[in-house]
Amino acid sequence: MDTPQRTKLVLVRHGQTDSNASGRFQGQQDVPLNRIGRSQAATLADRLVRVKAAHVVSSDLLRATATAEAIAAASGLEVTTDERLREIHVGSWEGRTSVEVAAENPWFEDALHAGRDFRRSDTGETAAEAGERIATVLREVADRYPGETTVVVGHGLALRVGLSLFLGLGLDASFALSGLWNCSWTILEHNQRWRLLSYNNVMVNHGGQPPSASSR
Repeated sequence: MDTPQRTKLVLVRHGQTDSNASGRFQGQQDVPLNRIGRSQAATLADRLVRVKAAHVVSSDLLRATATAEAIAAASGLEVTTDERLREIHVGSWEGRTSVEVAAENPWFEDALHAGRDFRRSDTGETAAEAGERIATVLREVADRYPGETTVVVGHGLALRVGLSLFLGLGLDASFALSGLWNCSWTILEHNQRWRLLSYNNVMVNHGGQPPSASSR
């Protein structure tokens, strides 16, 4: 008897941008990939051909769609976008460094290092709010494409929190996980229940920057 195919989600953080390299909050600002980011996306696309994905779903922000389009093209697929996969909204913090934000918000660094959730500026989201958006999309994608592999391209903080909530691990677990590198991939598989098969995989020569406070 044939073994039924297992549903898999391959979560990918977009390639590097100039804002990533300079440690600036991007949030939902539509920042393109830089030269390194485009190279990362091309390298990752060649690597992910092996996962034999049937679908590619992406945040509609440019840095994510450019990464997704490289992955999809290498596998002969098309990209479906969903704005709910966008990064956490940081409001007035967009384009600013964590040093600049901390200078105006003395509580910021303590909250960040203690793993407490907080609203990213008066007009932004909390990590829990952003993560629930992502978790909702992951549930919908898994239900829509049972027994298939889907690549989901998004953003650092939102994906990290979203996958924790999706797996039922809770918000605190997301703060214990390391930040996602640019063009890293994380694999979730359903085998009676959802399992985290691998986390934050990167190519050895991916050329990126380590995750910073701007990705949180």
